[in-house]
Amino acid sequence: MRSTSFFCLALACIANASAQDSSVDLTSLPFEKLTQTDVITASKLARQVSDSPAAVSIVTAADIRTFGYRTLADVINSMRGLYTTFDRRYEYLGGRGFGAPGDYVGRIMVLIDGSATQDNLYNQAYIDNAGLIDLDLIDRVEYVPGTGSVTYGNNALLGIINVITKKGSDFNALQVAGEVFSNGGHKQRISAGKRLDNGLDVLLSASWLKSDGQDLYFPYFDTPRQNKGWAINQDFEENRRLFGKFEFNGLSLQASSVSRTKAAPLPRREDGFNKIYQLVDETSHASAKYDFNLSPDFKSVSRLYYGLYEDKTLREYGDVNPVAQFRLNQNKGQWWGLDQKFALTRFVGHLIVFGAEYRDDFKQEFSPVALDSNRVEQFSYHRFPYTNKTYSLYATDEFILSPQVSANLGLRYDKPDAIDCSVDPCIRFAHKAALSPRLALVYQAAPETTVKASYSRAFRLPNPYDVSASKQSDAFKPEQVTATELVLLHDVSPALRLTGSVYRYILADQHYRSAATGLDVFAGRSKTHGAELQIDQSWAGDVQLRASAAWQNATDAEGRKLVNSPRSLAKFNLSLPAMDSALRLGIEAQYQGSRITKELRDNNYIVVRPGRPLGGITLLNLTLTTAQRWNGVGAAFSIKNALDRRYAVPSSIVRHQQDGPVLDSMEMDGRTFWLQLSWDFWK
Repeated sequence: MRSTSFFCLALACIANASAQDSSVDLTSLPFEKLTQTDVITASKLARQVSDSPAAVSIVTAADIRTFGYRTLADVINSMRGLYTTFDRRYEYLGGRGFGAPGDYVGRIMVLIDGSATQDNLYNQAYIDNAGLIDLDLIDRVEYVPGTGSVTYGNNALLGIINVITKKGSDFNALQVAGEVFSNGGHKQRISAGKRLDNGLDVLLSASWLKSDGQDLYFPYFDTPRQNKGWAINQDFEENRRLFGKFEFNGLSLQASSVSRTKAAPLPRREDGFNKIYQLVDETSHASAKYDFNLSPDFKSVSRLYYGLYEDKTLREYGDVNPVAQFRLNQNKGQWWGLDQKFALTRFVGHLIVFGAEYRDDFKQEFSPVALDSNRVEQFSYHRFPYTNKTYSLYATDEFILSPQVSANLGLRYDKPDAIDCSVDPCIRFAHKAALSPRLALVYQAAPETTVKASYSRAFRLPNPYDVSASKQSDAFKPEQVTATELVLLHDVSPALRLTGSVYRYILADQHYRSAATGLDVFAGRSKTHGAELQIDQSWAGDVQLRASAAWQNATDAEGRKLVNSPRSLAKFNLSLPAMDSALRLGIEAQYQGSRITKELRDNNYIVVRPGRPLGGITLLNLTLTTAQRWNGVGAAFSIKNALDRRYAVPSSIVRHQQDGPVLDSMEMDGRTFWLQLSWDFWK
């Protein structure tokens, strides 16, 4: 309590002085300006996303600071209809009914400045501390629900999240920041940004994070042989990030990398409890984009990109084996691609976007090795190499039918050539062409009312992780989703907007295991439908409210309720000035309805007990920030789960014993604290 009081007192002192500073945070765009155009995107040619007939959500840099968000998962949890699940390894993304714990794919594509960030082994979007970008470098996050394969191809099934980074001119200073948080955590960051007189915009940043974590108790492992159920020093985390961005006369160069080590308390093998299990993920991305006008009505964007992902997870086995005491992953993925996009406005009332993309996943390899007690390599368990080349063509036309009605037609053609060389001879497991169409209508019923309707299809190719555990890789099919959605936007007044949507998705050709036989099935069909509502309100005095509710009903291929799919979600975000506008208070409440855990299966994968329901939970988060900087100094203090609610989420790893204990859920943290101090100098 004393440390908390000291933090609040220090924050108040800084804020009191900062009220006299008249500088303005140029990255904080008012909500009204954003909603006037629905969404502002990084690329001038991405209007097929911006004007998507969906209920777009935006979280700005000001929101991130006001509500004390520390990871992209925090941002996502504040967005209408989205949620995440943490199993003390990764944060998993869920939305519109789909979000099984441990499901790396997620089916919602995450972009950074328009470039996909998923790795090419697991198709995982890293939204926790394994993610590429520090939140202090983010200008805004846009969520466009609905399929996105017309624009982005593979894996954009249920929506697109586009993270847009700041420019050097948004800092115009050298900024250093330090953070301390619960469970022995601390973070340091140094960022330098400036727009030079010749027009070159530069942003460079580096950060380091370390957390001791907690000692965690698991009743399932409560035996003398397994340390009475206590996992000691099995929750620590470390990460390092680097980021660089250069922009000049339409040319943009960007590179980022992250290395993250996370200890996992829940082992993959039962005899590995309270032994070394460290997830090590290293990701690097680089891109070059050139945006220029071929003529006043013909524009071009060329984008070249490269990605590298390495999984170096280390696991210790419980039974001591002199030559195989540890297992070390040496899994590696590399890819590059070129996307050439054109936009044509020559024809009155039409915006035509067309282009081609080539992507070469030239390395997709799983290669775990055995280490002895001195961690010296002894032998390789296996080597599973994969490759994939994808050729794509796409075109969209946004055109006006009448003064009140516009339409958007789009079609994308993707031709993959995925090869599995874990067997001899190699197998082409994904080679059929995919067509992704979209039809959308936008009706301006009145100046303050817009109705949007859409129909679209999208796909997801099976990835190497999907097929690596199966000898039937050629039996896998691309998942196909058919989506329909109706959206209503209504401005009750200049300060109040209502956003509503209803939707229905049908996901076909899914892989699953039969509950009755335990056998693989490659033609699963799941369904989800739901409704969402959001209110955005602002009042005089810079008081802002965003509140949303979502209802969804999702069933799996056998007609059962989908695992970890809450029937209802609700979000409440209120921000207001305090202490004569020296401080800003952010109040956030989040509700997640009851969820179903994973089912229990026997050694033949036959279901012996269906999943059980876990109760709903309401969490309250409070954040206090300095409204302006005083002599370049700013501060923020957050209390997460302020009411100290105890709750559990479905576990990604399920264990049970015959007529004995069961492990199917994971306890989450109670009340935690976070303090950040930052200083701008050479401004």
